[in-house]
Amino acid sequence: MSRKTIIAVIAVIGAVLTFFSKEFGLSIDPTAVVAGMTALVLYILFEAKLDLKKIKAQSGRFKDPKFWLAFLSAVLVAVSESFGLNLPIEAIASVLTLVMSTLFGVEFQKAKT
Repeated sequence: MSRKTIIAVIAVIGAVLTFFSKEFGLSIDPTAVVAGMTALVLYILFEAKLDLKKIKAQSGRFKDPKFWLAFLSAVLVAVSESFGLNLPIEAIASVLTLVMSTLFGVEFQKAKT
């Protein structure tokens, strides 16, 4: 689990506990929770900015057919399940996996030479 995920979970738990503090009889200082959540949100936002810089530095990777095959495979499964299209997901995933494996194999062969 990444640091951002842990921080986000802590922030959500703090918000939920503050919201339900009266119902559970908890004595939570809302000011302290807001101050803590502000620090957590700032951490998440600044980490997100750093992640965006890393993504921009690797923007050429979005042109990689392997990325789009993996993306297409995930989207097809989600769309088929959401809209009840009854696509043969096993066959589609198998074909996409075979093509992706072939593309990675070609890339590995290029790296060896």
